[in-house]
Amino acid sequence: MDTTTKTATARERMVASARELIQERGVHGVGLRDVVAHAGAPRGSLQHYFPGGKDQLVAEALTQADSASRRTVRAARAEGADPVTTVRRILASWRDLLVAEDFRRGCPFAATTVDTSVANPALRAVVSEYAGAWHDDLAAVLENGGLAAARAATLATLVQASLQGALILARGHRSTAPLDEVETELTSLLEALLPG
Repeated sequence: MDTTTKTATARERMVASARELIQERGVHGVGLRDVVAHAGAPRGSLQHYFPGGKDQLVAEALTQADSASRRTVRAARAEGADPVTTVRRILASWRDLLVAEDFRRGCPFAATTVDTSVANPALRAVVSEYAGAWHDDLAAVLENGGLAAARAATLATLVQASLQGALILARGHRSTAPLDEVETELTSLLEALLPG
């Protein structure tokens, strides 16, 4: 488990493990026993820490994932960073993760959506909330870069959809080429559209 330290509590380790396992296997591919074993947590701790069961654990794992996935775009928004540089940084962080993890881990929001969009409206709502917040942060970066609000919003959707698709293709092909190609196309488009 690479995202936690030895000083993390059993609860923190379980949330981190759930996030990592969902990134690898999807929600349906992760059992509660898998999370406990991966986290090295005591067996009886799940019900103690997560009385809401698997849904609570998954929702908290997605909260943790949101914090990690929005770090770059939040910082860019706060700093007034250049949109092209921001998109490059977002893609670079995913490229680095895919390579470091041998293409095992993808986006936990995509995995959760695929597994729960019909049968679990509560988790679908969590994904929608975080995906919407990521989109809004990126749209703000694009707007700060000089685009009109409506155009920034649609381009943020294009970037988000392109990133999600590229992550799936990269894992399927076991290659960063889809991310590289998406980066080339998106940055060229943004450079043409942004004033300056």
